[in-house]
Amino acid sequence: MLETILKKTNLRDVFIGITAAFAIICVWRGSWNLLDKFLLPRNFILSQLSSIVLGVSILIIMSRYKS
Repeated sequence: MLETILKKTNLRDVFIGITAAFAIICVWRGSWNLLDKFLLPRNFILSQLSSIVLGVSILIIMSRYKS
């Protein structure tokens, strides 16, 4: 089975997959750095706790209004 997968996979697909993974990592890294810089930058613990509360709140709201 692995041989048939390797035969069907071309270099273009591998390149697109690696590029997409790199782009996703860059987006998350940028978001993380912006939160560190602007969300309560002088109080590390409170910044982390507020990030958790904000994230969980958004997830709860989204789960309530899913179709």
